[in-house]
Amino acid sequence: MTRVERAAKPAVIEQNQVAWTQALLDAATKEDKKRAEKKYRHLEIKRALVSMFHGKCAYCESKILHVDYGHIEHFRPKSKPEFRSLAFEWRNLLLSCAVCNGPEHKGDRFPEADEGGPLINPCEDFPEEHFEFAFDFQARLASVVGTTARGKTTATLLGLNRQDLRAYRSRRVMQLCVLSRCAENDPDARALLEEACHDDAEYAAFARTLVVGHICDQGLQENDR
Repeated sequence: MTRVERAAKPAVIEQNQVAWTQALLDAATKEDKKRAEKKYRHLEIKRALVSMFHGKCAYCESKILHVDYGHIEHFRPKSKPEFRSLAFEWRNLLLSCAVCNGPEHKGDRFPEADEGGPLINPCEDFPEEHFEFAFDFQARLASVVGTTARGKTTATLLGLNRQDLRAYRSRRVMQLCVLSRCAENDPDARALLEEACHDDAEYAAFARTLVVGHICDQGLQENDR
């Protein structure tokens, strides 16, 4: 997870948020509620989120759009009565993958402070203050380690170290570590490492921590001994 600066509110929300919210709050039947609620799926809103998050999941940093449509995620779940008025609040909307936002992980959960929350919001918090992006060279595993109560809750609830995700992410980080050995003398390798640190790159948090910090070279050298 990396810090993301929130883009300007889409015009469609600016123009319709008050009316949409009121219609949702006034909905008397399930059908009325469903009809009012689905307005957040407007294409202009989705495009703004995809652009803001560079097509990556706000939580796990995986690229989404080449395999899925991605979810418009309500950070504070719209299904909770206390958060219903935030259904069309731009600051409450993120882009996420179906797994992080699925029922096995976040779903409609939102732990409060007495439960180890709230979750880390990449648009409001600085993730590096709550997580360590660690790479175990011997096990070849790239793990998101919570360093605060909120970080631990977030990593656990979102499944940021779930098996398939960590396996895929670890292969990517290992490739970056190998590239780092060549970067000093190979401009192409150096360029690839720099690209890996860009906001639009998968797992940029790891690239910035491991590559820029030169931890990769040290670990590989130790493994060579």
